[in-house]
Amino acid sequence: MHFYWRIIEELKFLGEIVVFKNPNLLRCYKFWLEEHAGAITLSTTGDITSTSVPFSYRGISPSLN
Repeated sequence: MHFYWRIIEELKFLGEIVVFKNPNLLRCYKFWLEEHAGAITLSTTGDITSTSVPFSYRGISPSLN
């Protein structure tokens, strides 16, 4: 589920919206989000002052090639 969450976050960054059509996937994803809400909150709001780019390493953005 972490893989799905990461892709959804990247698509949000690009302005896209993800809609799950499979009810099992939606249920498992919601359960996973509830179980890992604390860790997700820390990872998304841990460094508010930083203007980090997704998948950057030490402030270096990845190549788009």
